[in-house]
Amino acid sequence: MDNQSPSSQQQGKQRLIIGLLLVVVVAVIVLLPTVVTEPWIADPSASITPIAKTSVSPSTAAEKTKYRQDSQTALAQIIAVRDRLTNQSIERWADFEFRQAIALIAQGDDQYGFGEYRESLASYQQSLAQLNSLEQLGQETLAKALTRGIEAIENAAQTDVTIAAEAASIAMAIAPQNQHSQQLELRAAALPQIVEQLQAGDKLLVSKQLSGAADAYQNALNLDNQHLRAATALKSTQQAITEERFRSAMSDGFSALDQDNFAAANQAFAVAGTVYTNHPSVAQALSQVKTRQSQILVSRQMQRASDHESAEQWQQALDIYQSLLATDPSLTSARVRTITVNVRASLDSQINKILADPLKLASTSVYNSAQRLLKDATGIAKPGPVLKQQIAELDKTLRQSRTSIDVVLQSDSLTEVTLFRVKKLGVFKQTSVLLKPGRYIAAGKRLGYRDVRVEFTITGEPMPDPILVSCSEAI
Repeated sequence: MDNQSPSSQQQGKQRLIIGLLLVVVVAVIVLLPTVVTEPWIADPSASITPIAKTSVSPSTAAEKTKYRQDSQTALAQIIAVRDRLTNQSIERWADFEFRQAIALIAQGDDQYGFGEYRESLASYQQSLAQLNSLEQLGQETLAKALTRGIEAIENAAQTDVTIAAEAASIAMAIAPQNQHSQQLELRAAALPQIVEQLQAGDKLLVSKQLSGAADAYQNALNLDNQHLRAATALKSTQQAITEERFRSAMSDGFSALDQDNFAAANQAFAVAGTVYTNHPSVAQALSQVKTRQSQILVSRQMQRASDHESAEQWQQALDIYQSLLATDPSLTSARVRTITVNVRASLDSQINKILADPLKLASTSVYNSAQRLLKDATGIAKPGPVLKQQIAELDKTLRQSRTSIDVVLQSDSLTEVTLFRVKKLGVFKQTSVLLKPGRYIAAGKRLGYRDVRVEFTITGEPMPDPILVSCSEAI
């Protein structure tokens, strides 16, 4: 070293000084953010001492603190979005863009480490915006994958198996918990077998093996109950099978009809009717069967009507006779019975109406009609038990309708009472009136008090309680 020239020694001293200055600068950059404290946050327990004047103003320190805090907030948001995208296997569908966003995070980290909080916040915000865009892109990618997968599944060609599988893989990578993704994965997994069944069904259909073709299409649909092509093919094949069943049933029906086997004919045509409801050919065939067996049917209906007559169910019997005549007006036996049954049905109905509302007998015209009705009923030869009971009840009801009942009315000896359509009763504490069954109105008037109106009904049975008519509400 003794042999070094003065200039060499001078250069060595300069390099040493520069090195020391660099160390100091790095130390200041790295350590300053950690030792600078916010001047507005004071320790209550510490004594207040004069603040030494520094090169960093309070406003600058506050600003740096705010940017540092904002950077931390943005970084927390970034981490949340980044983790979500990572869970969505973003490297499979947007790796380059994701790495760009991550690079911005690293850039922000470097800036933050050097205390460049404003710059780090800008980097973080830019990264967050890109990550949010990628998250939106993920949803769009998911939607496209779902659409592409469904189209491949419905197309169901051999080449579509791979397309559907890839689409399902992308969808599950992005949204494994998504119902549509899971559904697509299941449908894509079943597609190879579905393609096989659809191809088998198509071959069987060409060879007119309808049942086998339907089974194949059904198998495909069992593998994927949402498969539209399989459902359409199955429906078409089932329609062809249905038409074949209809033709066969109609043929069997006419064969039975030719042999006068009405039961078998009706059964065969009924089967055809279940295949095609309201088909005109079925209606025409059944009409032919009905025409051939009309005598048997008429006989059965006449017997039913006779049974109703025996049970004194006159209206039911009348309905049957009228139905037969509507079908065939030439049925003499039904027309003759209709005359007698109609009379009895009318008599039965009129008696029941009076018995249902005996208070109508308060009317003289109604009472007289009921008397005639009773006379007509008693004049019928050999009445059945139902008519006998009706006659007894009608006779009792008529007698009760003309039997007066002693009705007790009570008042306050101050109210003037009038019994409408009967008489004025005047002022009383208690009085009694003989009244026939019917509906009555008692009205009360008293000076300075609100009028009262009392409605009551006499049924022919003794009244359990007096009728109270009293004006008690002052006006």
